[in-house]
Amino acid sequence: MEPGAGGARLQGKQRVTLAPGSMAARIFGRPEIEEHFHCSYGLNPRYQPLFDGGALWISGVGDSGEARVVELRGAGFFIGTLFLPQLRPTAEGPHPLISAFLAHLFTSA
Repeated sequence: MEPGAGGARLQGKQRVTLAPGSMAARIFGRPEIEEHFHCSYGLNPRYQPLFDGGALWISGVGDSGEARVVELRGAGFFIGTLFLPQLRPTAEGPHPLISAFLAHLFTSA
């Protein structure tokens, strides 16, 4: 599939609701975040139920309940996002996910 041939293109800041108890919610310290998106792909919503109760689970969703963050249970640090932490403005300081990943690398080595 060509980029943009599927669903709507995500651009700009969008709200993401994080699951209570998720690693993402612990890292951000709040249940809702706004992040920068610039993508044309995402998980087809009809497949989202396949992630319920599994090791790879959806831990963050957009306003319509669509998957935006996934985590792997039991992994030291495994978070996948559709948003782009590297797009955070420099004036806002380092992105919490990047800081948490680096902290994990240096404490688990």
